Amino acid sequence: MIDFNKPIYPEDIKKMSYKELEELAKEIRKFLIENISKTGGHLSSNLGIVELTLALHYVYDSPKDKLIFDVGHQAYVHKIITGRSPQFSTLRQKDGLSGFMRYEESVHDVWEAGHSSTSISAAAGFLEAKELNDSIGEIVVIIGDGAIQNGLAFAALNFIGSHQDKKITIILNDNDMSISKNVGRLSKVFNKIRIKRSYKLFKNIVPGFIHRATTNFKNSIRSFIYGPNIFHTYGFKYFGPIDGHNIREITRYLQHAKESNNSTVIHVKTIKGKGYEFAEKDDLGLWHGVGPFDITTGKPIKNDFTKTISWSEGISEIVLDYAKNNPNIKVICPAMISGSGWIDFQKQLPHQIIDVGIAEEHAVVMAAAMSRHNLIPVVSIYSTFLQRAYDQINHDVCRSNNHVVFLVDRAGIVGPDGDTHQGVFDIAYLSHLPNMTVAMPKDLFEARQLIHYALYKHNGPITIRYPRANTIPINETVDSKITFGSWEIIRPLKKVNVITYGPNVLTLDQALSKDNLSVGLINARFIVPLDESVLQQLNNTTVIVYEEVVRKGSLGTLILDTINKLGLQINVKLLAINDHYVTHGSIDAIKKDLKLDVQTVVEYIKTFNVGE
Repeated sequence: MIDFNKPIYPEDIKKMSYKELEELAKEIRKFLIENISKTGGHLSSNLGIVELTLALHYVYDSPKDKLIFDVGHQAYVHKIITGRSPQFSTLRQKDGLSGFMRYEESVHDVWEAGHSSTSISAAAGFLEAKELNDSIGEIVVIIGDGAIQNGLAFAALNFIGSHQDKKITIILNDNDMSISKNVGRLSKVFNKIRIKRSYKLFKNIVPGFIHRATTNFKNSIRSFIYGPNIFHTYGFKYFGPIDGHNIREITRYLQHAKESNNSTVIHVKTIKGKGYEFAEKDDLGLWHGVGPFDITTGKPIKNDFTKTISWSEGISEIVLDYAKNNPNIKVICPAMISGSGWIDFQKQLPHQIIDVGIAEEHAVVMAAAMSRHNLIPVVSIYSTFLQRAYDQINHDVCRSNNHVVFLVDRAGIVGPDGDTHQGVFDIAYLSHLPNMTVAMPKDLFEARQLIHYALYKHNGPITIRYPRANTIPINETVDSKITFGSWEIIRPLKKVNVITYGPNVLTLDQALSKDNLSVGLINARFIVPLDESVLQQLNNTTVIVYEEVVRKGSLGTLILDTINKLGLQINVKLLAINDHYVTHGSIDAIKKDLKLDVQTVVEYIKTFNVGE
């Protein structure tokens, strides 16, 4: 029995027998399930990579040998066996362990990433540094079969393949999933390789392991059975698929790759969610990232949200209602069908939703082209992932004023996933693009109004953003009108007024009423463009602009610019995020730390003597 309250290090792994490693793998799975059931986190991807991670640390000498985990959310096992198991109960909590790789946590975390497909490019950078740095040993990339389909990964493969004198090892962790089920031609190619048994049967009659004398012969047989291999095309030696849960077999292939002078791809077949029935049977991605849950039943442990739904679900229901009567509406979702709440839409209208995989840039360009031919493309995407397609939004959508509707999920502070995932930059990078409209509803009723406007009234690109939170569902199906660019005065204007948007409007309204504060409140549901008529009414007052985004490029800075243009006399105070990245923790804890929680905001408002 392993005591996880005591640190485990790679040198401990190297002393173990294969049988001891297999027992450790079982205990790590149990440890992961027990801890993630309390903290939440990325469960199924880590359950699937236990044996592979142990084998990597058994063969390679981290940190001199560089183990580069793509994305990093599948590196929990790596954290456990590099001295961090005693702190594992703090995972994703404020001031605790990150859910991703962190340079500051360990010398074994050699590459940080919260977005996919960067690992092979990082390996190319390590290769360049290795020429002048003898402290860099072997360079090993661990990348999933969903992430390797991204164009960035192929660009890096192309670069490294053209430098035959330089060597890396790529572990293709193949579980037929990225976050949800993989899509596309390359996924079908991998599937063809998985189900082929001819080579495995032939291999059984060839004695020994991979001896150098038989390598070329075996590669020839493999190529005959499987056909041309994409990795061969790029100049890599290829082996696999092999059983990713057989530590003895994995270590032998890894040792062979380590001793080789050639760049190698080892195709490892794993089971995402292995060892936990609910996660193993999940083909929708529901167990990819989870909140606290009951281990026995697999049901989430939440506050009483029985009368609420997630914003993601609410938005998708609204779009579904319109799409049922309009076949020209096409939803495009990059690899996030489950996370973005589109499962029911996919079941009911499978031909009106397109999962392009981890390919945000492709999704946006595709949408731009669709919009030129009478379709209404709706791009559903997390704020943090929309960043990856900035050039396409600028060049292919906004420049041509194409009618593309962006539904930006996880906008604002998202919490435990940390600085790579906080949705606090989208207003800054979208608001300065010509032709772009940006809006955020305070509730689902207003969301329905905005979506109806976006689908049927608007010309050009429009973004509707919404948070990672729960909200009250609506039964209203009447499409009441909303005036383009209009703000809503929630509480009568006073000498001191607050401008905000999204659900913060309702939360702040309740707090101001509770304390009987004489303060005006404005719902800036349109962030771009501003409602200049309301700003005119605010002349000679104090205005507090309250937002969960970075200050630079925020609504507040747009207001300041407009005030200057109009020559108004308004005393503006900005409550937003200063010039730094926001780390991980619960949403409430982060807001409090940033002094952006409602109670702190109300106390700040009181300093302006606004009592009734």
